[in-house]
Amino acid sequence: MTGALLLALLAQIGAPGERAALDSAARRYEAIAAAEDWKVLRPGSILEAGSRGAEVAALRDRLRVEGYPLANGDTIAQFDTALEQAVLRFQRLHGLREDGRVGPATLAALNVPASVRVAQIRANLARLDSAGPELGARYLRVNIPAFSIELIERDRAIWRSRVIVGRTDWPTPVLSTRIAALTFSPAWIIPKSIAIEEILPAQRRDPTYLERAGIRVYADSAGGTELPASTIDWDALTPATFAYQLVQPPGPQNPLGGVKFFMATPFAVFLHDTPTRALFDQWPGTLSHGCIRLEHPEWLVQYLLPAWPSDSIVAAMAGQTERAVELPDPIRIHLIYRTAWTEADGAVAFREDWYGLDRPPSGPSTGPNRAGFRWRSGG
Repeated sequence: MTGALLLALLAQIGAPGERAALDSAARRYEAIAAAEDWKVLRPGSILEAGSRGAEVAALRDRLRVEGYPLANGDTIAQFDTALEQAVLRFQRLHGLREDGRVGPATLAALNVPASVRVAQIRANLARLDSAGPELGARYLRVNIPAFSIELIERDRAIWRSRVIVGRTDWPTPVLSTRIAALTFSPAWIIPKSIAIEEILPAQRRDPTYLERAGIRVYADSAGGTELPASTIDWDALTPATFAYQLVQPPGPQNPLGGVKFFMATPFAVFLHDTPTRALFDQWPGTLSHGCIRLEHPEWLVQYLLPAWPSDSIVAAMAGQTERAVELPDPIRIHLIYRTAWTEADGAVAFREDWYGLDRPPSGPSTGPNRAGFRWRSGG
């Protein structure tokens, strides 16, 4: 078994009891699909508190079929408080904006067929069945489709935060490893794939691009002599002849931000800060070259370096010189791909299958086709 395959298998591990709960949910959704009561809702005006009519009654029936506690009665065609709360819960379980209104995104999630939800649950069960050893008593867990990171201690999440993950054409790999060190104010050693596919075209379009971005050019992939960008014929370079190393020093333009958490993997991916915090409000959060960008990296640094005063962490993250620090207590991290899981009350949470991993290439999915899918190094 290759190291990369072992890492991928280890990352499918689930929390204790998760498989039994998800299997029970699969059987429940199979019964719903067989009953054919899961009706498609017609597109139309936005439904919200105060709305009335047949569309509201159909929405209530649709949610009731899935198990939301909504009673029949005189208010069946009225968008009342109980229905608003059910919509809010549905949005929360599906990673949607929680506004209690049924607009296009919520309607699209409601209209995913029950049979597709069954296939989605079964795909996640299959990943759990391929699990390796236990997760451990203390670990970080990044759920790629949910754009989330959790810190787990003794089966309980003590911290959650949003993350940005890899683009659909540059996916975050599924793996398990550990974090044993971090680097404050890291330089970005730009992977050759990014240099060729993105930086080189930008430099060709604008000969001042590298200078304005503060990116330095070195004579070969191992570093070596720094070269002025103006002395290189960028138009003449090809992927085969590109032998330069591009490096962006620490600073406000560096996409790694103030800290990078080193993970031992076959891929050039890390957890790191970002100077562009506004990206966390964009949807979907598939925006990186495979790395995981953290919304609140300072919290994680403080947790991993408990002896460090907070002002020392802030100063180190704002510095202009790299500083590597070994962790006193390394921590395991699992990058998982879960598009369906159960909550404590048995309700199922679903997420989009952004990488198309929930089915064979010709099968149904809630995300893009995975034909040609491959993990690759990124940043």
